[in-house]
Amino acid sequence: MHPLDARIAVALLVNGRGSWRELAREVGTSESTVARRVKALQDARLIQTTVLADPIRCGLGYPVVLQVACQPGAVGTVAAALATRQDVRAEMIVTGTFDLVVEVVVPSSASLADLLTDGAEGIAGVPGIARITTVSILRTFKTTAQWGQDQFAERGGDTVRDPIDPDRENEPIGLDDVDLALLERLGEDGRRSYAQLALALGMSESAARRRVERMVASGCLAPVTLVDPGLLGFGIETFMWLSVDLARIGEVARALAGRPEVRFLAASSGSADLILEATLRSQDDLYRFRADVLGRIEGIRSAEASLELKTLKRAFLPLGKEAGR
Repeated sequence: MHPLDARIAVALLVNGRGSWRELAREVGTSESTVARRVKALQDARLIQTTVLADPIRCGLGYPVVLQVACQPGAVGTVAAALATRQDVRAEMIVTGTFDLVVEVVVPSSASLADLLTDGAEGIAGVPGIARITTVSILRTFKTTAQWGQDQFAERGGDTVRDPIDPDRENEPIGLDDVDLALLERLGEDGRRSYAQLALALGMSESAARRRVERMVASGCLAPVTLVDPGLLGFGIETFMWLSVDLARIGEVARALAGRPEVRFLAASSGSADLILEATLRSQDDLYRFRADVLGRIEGIRSAEASLELKTLKRAFLPLGKEAGR
């Protein structure tokens, strides 16, 4: 990635809906140059701008992580089949005792039961799947949008996220059809202007702004820029499945959410008490993170790691070669 493009990508990670003027000021070039280069990066699928919606707060259902073990030689075929599903929000090929980490958003327990069957709407019947383990997400403490702010805040941008509050109730805020339509269009392009949103939905620009800002302020959604961390010098992405003393989950979550390496952090109902995704520059950094960070936080009993080999999907958007299909 060209150094200027890398600086633009970082500025977008910090402030995904920043104006061209704000982004130009951060990277030290003209507004027209930033706009032109962002379009080129988007056309090349090197970055994608979207929003991350909290499905629980938006009343859309709840997220479930599937650990999928595949039959020998079937990983690529299974991964490609699952990536086409509209309910799959994220998917990665990983190392470890299973082959895929797949996040789905389901509206109810009944729909999850249907998903896990081998029926028409299920995935158990996908050829090549040997075993599926489900892990329900109970509460999300950190997302990719917050990782960008934590990791790169010192390199530009004024956005500083609110401190983590593990005790915050995660109740739906109540979205109407207009809110959902705004959410859909921002999911397609997180940088759509309020004027574009207003025109598409037949409303005033001020009303579009007010609704989007309400959803952002409530924690319902967050603007996010998707970029391959490898283009910014991060060679290691890993999931870690943490066993934690139950009485200290909130304390451990606060300590980990403040770490710039942590990209995603959530409490779960499965064999792991916390699921953590970390993005680091090297194997040495991964070693130090395990030994010097996880190893020194009181309450963590164990940590199983799965290295991410390939990411096929994030925030419901296909990545890499799949993005152009």
